[in-house]
Amino acid sequence: MKRTIVAMLLATLTVGGLFRGVRAQQKEEPVEPRILAYDKGPAKIDVSKYPPDMKTNYKVFAEKCAKCHTIARPINCEFALEDEWERYIKRMMNKAGPSIISAKDGKQIFEFLVYDSKTRKKALYDKKTKEGVK
Repeated sequence: MKRTIVAMLLATLTVGGLFRGVRAQQKEEPVEPRILAYDKGPAKIDVSKYPPDMKTNYKVFAEKCAKCHTIARPINCEFALEDEWERYIKRMMNKAGPSIISAKDGKQIFEFLVYDSKTRKKALYDKKTKEGVK
């Protein structure tokens, strides 16, 4: 009986270790130089003047996104429009899985990034909106 329990425990640990190894390999995918440049920019946003719900959403954004990459990447990227953020967040949710970014988290992250784009990245947002109307 003890041998069976020990064997099951070892099998579980081995499978868990293999899974973590696969996840680690997925995280180490090569990153384009253009994207790496975003990582070198500011890694914080001053949200002190943002509404309380956006401050809360910023905390979710910072916590969840930092699990897989620097938060400087989305902060400094060229995305500003709702559809750009929607595609990006859905892709990150699929990569990370629901245990890291739930549907609720994804919604909060989306709401924050759209608000931030309309506030901090206003010039870029306005330019892209105008270009899209043509």
